[in-house]
Amino acid sequence: MKDILELGTRVRHHRIAMGLKQAELAEKAAVSVDVLSALENGRSVTSESLARVLAGLGHSDALVDLLPAPVVSPIDLQKLAGKQRKRVRL
Repeated sequence: MKDILELGTRVRHHRIAMGLKQAELAEKAAVSVDVLSALENGRSVTSESLARVLAGLGHSDALVDLLPAPVVSPIDLQKLAGKQRKRVRL
């Protein structure tokens, strides 16, 4: 996929901009150099490895920011509001 290749290119550019060799970032991210190389070349890696590399680059929140937080509809809020406890009975 084109997007995966672009992600790998961005990881490589960030690593180089930080002045890190692959081995240094791999150690910092607790992944192997092979995993980092695979990511940078647009090959498949686990989501855990991706998260570790992003954290090693200082972008640990990047995965969470990919998708917006779920929004509860006003109708669902109204349904939930009717079920909230208003007092405690003894």
